[in-house]
Amino acid sequence: MPCSVGGCTLNSSLLSRPPIDMAIKEYGPVTSLSEYLKITREIHEQWPEEEKPKRRGEEHALWFRGQRCWNWGLLPKIYRKPFKGADEDEIRLEFQSQGVQLIAGRLPTGKAEKWDWYFLMQHHGVPTRLLDWTENPLVGLFFAIELENNACDSAVWVLDPWWLNKKLRLGIRGPMLPDYSDSDSYLPELEEAFSGKEVRRGLPAAIEPPHVDRRVAAQLSRFLVFGTTQDLTKSKPVKRRAARLGRIRIPKAKQKLLKHDLDDCGVNFASIYPDLEGLARHILTRWKEYS
Repeated sequence: MPCSVGGCTLNSSLLSRPPIDMAIKEYGPVTSLSEYLKITREIHEQWPEEEKPKRRGEEHALWFRGQRCWNWGLLPKIYRKPFKGADEDEIRLEFQSQGVQLIAGRLPTGKAEKWDWYFLMQHHGVPTRLLDWTENPLVGLFFAIELENNACDSAVWVLDPWWLNKKLRLGIRGPMLPDYSDSDSYLPELEEAFSGKEVRRGLPAAIEPPHVDRRVAAQLSRFLVFGTTQDLTKSKPVKRRAARLGRIRIPKAKQKLLKHDLDDCGVNFASIYPDLEGLARHILTRWKEYS
């Protein structure tokens, strides 16, 4: 299937209306890649920007997050059951002190050094208060359906990061950058953390990472950094009708077909994970499925 939305008619069943007491908007279930892309475009039109951009590069991109189970909430790994109560400061110290010798490229330095280390922790599976998102809807779909023989419907969450950060009243337009002064309230220096300084921010904030890893660039990675709120879906702004957060249902019966369609568009393990491990997984997947 070509990677195109042309010729797709979006019917009312694809844009289901949420119940009266539910602010999180639900879409789908989708049955094809063209329907999925049509829905993402429709969502963008439903959440208009305050000022129409003059150039395409000034457009406010939506963020996407694929999850293999429809019923999962939106909470970072350190707040999930296996790691609940873990000492994040000790984890950061252990990763940084032992990780220096293992970094093959440039070591994190400068004003945003602590954030570089934090993003590296997240990308290597260490529990943090970060939650991965992407600006690419196809990458979001890939992560929703990458698991073989998934037992449940998957979800692709859609978020307007500009709306979220505006709710925080940070005084900035759009996602934060690691060297912004506002970001310090979400991640104190290790010395300050061990001296007793705690994160007091409630709502998570949208933050754009530096490209400290090839996977960050390949996946167009973006992040939410959480404060004391553990699940975005249960936060006060999200419970209101005007919340710019939704999820697209990906039925399990269509996931294999959609995975093949993504591969035809060049979205696969080799492109998502641009290293030898990703290439190997891509080759194994293709030969296993097509043999």
